[in-house]
Amino acid sequence: MEDIFKLNDVFFNYYFLTGGLFLSYLIYRILYSFISDNNYIHSKYTIRGHTWRSIECNKSIPYNIYCTVCGKLMLPLVGLFCECCAVTACQRCHCTIEKRFKCKPVSWPSDKPFHHHWVNVGTVRAENPDNVEDTIKKYFCCWCQRTKLSNIDILNNSEECDFQKYRNIIIPPACVQIEKGLITNIKSIQDTNWEPLIILANRKSGSNRSDEVLSIFRGLLNPIQVVDISVMSPASVVRWLPNRCRVLAAGGDGTVASVLNALQSAPHIKAPVAILPMGTGNDLSRVLGWGPTCSSHLDAHFIIASIKQAEEQVLDRWKVTIKPKRRRLGRLRPDRVLYAYNYASIGVDAQVALDFHNARRQFLYRYASRTLNYMAYAFLGAGRWLDAGGCAGLERRLRVRVGGARDPLPLPLPPLQALVALNIPSWGAGVHLWGMGKEEVPEQSINDGKLEVVGISSSIHIARLQCGLAEPFRFTQASRVKIDMEGSCAMQVDGEPWMQGPASILIEHSGHSIMLRAINRRSD
Repeated sequence: MEDIFKLNDVFFNYYFLTGGLFLSYLIYRILYSFISDNNYIHSKYTIRGHTWRSIECNKSIPYNIYCTVCGKLMLPLVGLFCECCAVTACQRCHCTIEKRFKCKPVSWPSDKPFHHHWVNVGTVRAENPDNVEDTIKKYFCCWCQRTKLSNIDILNNSEECDFQKYRNIIIPPACVQIEKGLITNIKSIQDTNWEPLIILANRKSGSNRSDEVLSIFRGLLNPIQVVDISVMSPASVVRWLPNRCRVLAAGGDGTVASVLNALQSAPHIKAPVAILPMGTGNDLSRVLGWGPTCSSHLDAHFIIASIKQAEEQVLDRWKVTIKPKRRRLGRLRPDRVLYAYNYASIGVDAQVALDFHNARRQFLYRYASRTLNYMAYAFLGAGRWLDAGGCAGLERRLRVRVGGARDPLPLPLPPLQALVALNIPSWGAGVHLWGMGKEEVPEQSINDGKLEVVGISSSIHIARLQCGLAEPFRFTQASRVKIDMEGSCAMQVDGEPWMQGPASILIEHSGHSIMLRAINRRSD
């Protein structure tokens, strides 16, 4: 009995220490958010009207530091600019500026000429400052990115805009059909070089920087091309995509998987996917050369250039069918079908991911960052060393068969706490599980129609793998994996975890997806 009390004290002290550290860091993040100059706070985008940001936010397009209405010099903390058209206003004038200056139109009648959308972005000092007529104003077109100097007002100039710099990736407003505020169709342009770029960003990804991504691209492209998928699902976007385009998925591995799943429902659309890593692990981004994380300063022009230069890469797609064995109200629960692009796993690594998933739902987690995410994973993983979360003795509850549907071979399992089926050579934020160790193993590929099956003995084993001080149990390569699981255990597919009850799990090949591999970009 005394030993039980001592063990309870260990658990209490561990969780008390972990909770205290998290609370201290979150308080720091809250205070830092009030004094920092990162003003990419949530703002609701609407098709009609301006969307305001701090003038310190966006460096990809020019803007005026003087209010367009009253001419007041604006400080960075109080000055505002529209992230779509670059018009500026002070706190007092931004509510009334709508009557005088319209935002860039996302749709336009096809039978009418489309003109430049000029915005006054500053003045050039004249030789005689006292002479108002000598004052030269600088104008910027938020469609073609041209700038023009003039001493007369050209805001109502009727010169047609040709979209110049990014005309091959912009969806012209004349091609957009909108009914009742919803996009119904995009007319294609008869130009073989036209391949519009669609930006899909997820606000809920681990780095909390998706607002920044949305803002920097709305000023360069048609705003309908920049979609917040926490508001509009990827499946809704796919309904109006042109037959040929390129897609940038800004988020973590789960975001990329949701985008790829949505594109699979429209096989007539050729839309290879690039990645802007905004999550915590970003394993697929590492493999495809987009890097383990995005840079501290996002340059929209550099990102667009990288996507234009990227090469297409075929990626295997795996269907995960889960048939529950437990009945509910006298009936078996329906099958669950998921699709994996990175990996699927059962056991302690999925349990840590589930703990983290539950932690990020907390109210204060909106102040999170990638640093906090790594800290969370470290503490939660250490916690699973003390409490395996029902993953101990996993080999006694799993019966695994690999190979063809007719004659699958049973896979003997040593004592372990996790079983992982890999499609790519990156797991757990950059660990190359299959290639670790001195033993020669068959080469791993992301488009060979094979999965690599490996095992992990404990959460301490995970920590050692992260440091390169151990190697996993490498079992086999297989084109089909069937798992019969007794009891309940955590499970995950591409970083999306849940608690799974007794079930029969089948993983089999299900076609391919087309990705974009970065050229001359940093990789992990």
